[in-house]
Amino acid sequence: MENLADKPLLKEFAEWLYEKEYYEEYSIEELLCKEWDGAFPTNLVGDDLLIDIGNFLYYMAEFAVEKVYGEDWWTAKLPHHIRIVPEPSYEDRSYVYVLELKTRTILAVGCGGKTWHFNSEVITEDLEGMIRQLEESKSLLAVRIMADS
Repeated sequence: MENLADKPLLKEFAEWLYEKEYYEEYSIEELLCKEWDGAFPTNLVGDDLLIDIGNFLYYMAEFAVEKVYGEDWWTAKLPHHIRIVPEPSYEDRSYVYVLELKTRTILAVGCGGKTWHFNSEVITEDLEGMIRQLEESKSLLAVRIMADS
């Protein structure tokens, strides 16, 4: 992961993926340091390509949500009910949605393009975009939760 030294957000994401045991170090380097050679890196494709794409998109959104809402974003202790919904596609655009179910609010939308040529720059831009959207959604969500109470 030395290749990510000049990309702090991507390096943080790589370390997070490794700590969560979502991918091994070799796979993380394939995913984050090289341009993908298909809708998902060919040598990492498992039994179901859509699940592979969907899992990666989910992990991107989960990382962004944890950065903004904290590690226990999914617990019942908090006043919100956040869910991450990936919408992977092999041929068309893929998306990942971060939803708050109690207030029926879309907190963030990620990807929005084909994953065919994902590379470190595209992934960084997507992560930054989701983090920015989630930061902006915090005040809206707080108002909606108060209004529902």
